[in-house]
Amino acid sequence: MLRKAIAAGAVLGCATLAHAQSSVTLYGIVDATVRYSTNENPQGNSKVSAGDGAVTGSRFGLRGVEDLGSGMRALFVLENGFTPTTGTANQSGRLFGRMSYVGLEGAFGGIYLGRQYTIAHVAIAKWDVFQLANNALLSFEGGNITGLRNDNMVKYTKSFGGLTVSGQYTFGGVAGDINANAVRGASAIYDGKNFEVGAFIQSSEDVSSAYFGAVPASLASRQLVWGLGGTYEVGPFKLYGHYENSQLDVANYRNQTFSLGGTYWLTPEWQFLASTWLDKLKHPGPNGDGTRFTTGLVLDYFLSKRTDVYTEVDYTKLSGGWVQLANNTALGSASLYGNNNRLGVMVGLRHRF
Repeated sequence: MLRKAIAAGAVLGCATLAHAQSSVTLYGIVDATVRYSTNENPQGNSKVSAGDGAVTGSRFGLRGVEDLGSGMRALFVLENGFTPTTGTANQSGRLFGRMSYVGLEGAFGGIYLGRQYTIAHVAIAKWDVFQLANNALLSFEGGNITGLRNDNMVKYTKSFGGLTVSGQYTFGGVAGDINANAVRGASAIYDGKNFEVGAFIQSSEDVSSAYFGAVPASLASRQLVWGLGGTYEVGPFKLYGHYENSQLDVANYRNQTFSLGGTYWLTPEWQFLASTWLDKLKHPGPNGDGTRFTTGLVLDYFLSKRTDVYTEVDYTKLSGGWVQLANNTALGSASLYGNNNRLGVMVGLRHRF
């Protein structure tokens, strides 16, 4: 009986130890705004609306980690996006449309399988003041150029001191054609003491409506995107900048995007963020070439570590082919309906948990 009691105690002890080495965390952001914006229909009328956050989209998620021993761990992330003013799910109503993946990490690096952000998106978000903002006008690169997220992705990362290299492959899932709908990408980013620099390249097959809704299926193209950028921090100021080059072969579109911005902590409670983007569009035909200039400003006040209130101002000016490129209702809040400019002003309340 004594031996049985000792054995039972050992089993319970092991179970307790295993439980202590595993964790599941619930996290999220609820971010709601009221926005005034101009040129919200073909007649040029303005609009006042309530909606999701200016910079961060509302979300909730589950993050799990299990220590497997020998320096290795398993993990998963399931993340839902939603609109707080209506309670509806984003990402076409998906339950976990923002992220849904499982992975292993260890001395070999990390390998992750599932719905994830693309290599290009992760890199540009690091070098963008607003991390490719939830406001679609300030994140026109996301989705349209970086691809945003891919289903069915395998991603690998490995760090060597301050240098992190990453690679991705997205399965197209088409029988008989391994290249159909596939995405391949790689990046190398070096994180120094007060600076970061890096570069990436990404190739996506059969891109059509994902490019500003401008490319029909008959002109589905390979989109080759590459870029470089970095950040530099000194005291309360942090500078951000990047360059991005996107080309679609069959549809014959090319975008060169330049961005420069910064953040500044005025006090421990007040933060100011600003960024500008200049995009040069090349496309054959009448009014094919065009220019886009977009700027965004945010003044943020932190009531606590978890809760802040902010005001945001954005302005976009288009010329030439960019007017047509942004004239597509499929772009949702980023559509300018044939107008060549838009001014937006938002106030928001955000809470993190």
